[in-house]
Amino acid sequence: MKFVAAIDVGGTSIKAALVSQELEIIETISAPTPREDFSGIETARSIASIVHDLEKLHIASAIGFAVPGALNEESGVSRWSGNLGWKDLPIKELVSNEVKRPVAFGHDVRSGALAELRSGAAVKYQQSIFIPIGTGIAAALIIDGKIRSSDGYAGEIGHLNVGHDLKCVCGLSGCLETISSASAISKEYLKKTGNQLSAKEILGRIKTDDHAYQVWEQAIAYLAVALEELITILSPEAIVFGGGLSQAGSALLAPLNAILDDRLTFQRRPELLIAHYGANAGTIGCAIMALDLLPSEAT
Repeated sequence: MKFVAAIDVGGTSIKAALVSQELEIIETISAPTPREDFSGIETARSIASIVHDLEKLHIASAIGFAVPGALNEESGVSRWSGNLGWKDLPIKELVSNEVKRPVAFGHDVRSGALAELRSGAAVKYQQSIFIPIGTGIAAALIIDGKIRSSDGYAGEIGHLNVGHDLKCVCGLSGCLETISSASAISKEYLKKTGNQLSAKEILGRIKTDDHAYQVWEQAIAYLAVALEELITILSPEAIVFGGGLSQAGSALLAPLNAILDDRLTFQRRPELLIAHYGANAGTIGCAIMALDLLPSEAT
């Protein structure tokens, strides 16, 4: 039995797991993502430390890790990541130097899409979109049964202008992720109430707290604007939601379905689905990338 380390680097935390070749999660570890680590060195060291801790159970034969932003996956370079503060950073090389074993590198969203395409909610579709909603928002585009990245630039839907006036880390206003991401929901609730709550906590209050309901309704409305644009341009058969807010289930899907029922006319109407692997889709995708590095007889 072979094992790999799966590392999903987010804007807020690093989620890691030791995963078997059967895609069973054996152990998980979460640690804060180093802040203002513009050189990437502290992040690489944190990943190495996490892998060391995971290996108290089994040795990892390979490492699969993913990060957000615009990437050159082939060269292992983060071209730009607003939430991490990286620009033209050779992050794969930095991590490889620290862990000293085979390393697979990819985009956090496309790694989640890989898991859903191989053995999750997107298996039966040739045309689909995977959208995890977390600290930021991006999409993985599955076209003709393959994940398409356009040299690593495609899918940054968090920076679609959906028509509001909030400033974004990219330098512009109106971006989707500044109004509909988990972090944005938390910030909007704080502005309205003075109370700092997580998006999950806010979601739990939408039936009893008018401010929570208003923030959630606003986030859904702007997300629907982006979905309408994606559907019109790409005509997916399904849209699969992952990330922490996918746990909202019907509270996410029902209002989106209602808005799309009103807004779509000639367009193909996609199924809206929750990721099979939920918030773990990125982790499983990282494990698959690492397993793909191993000799076929080992996997």
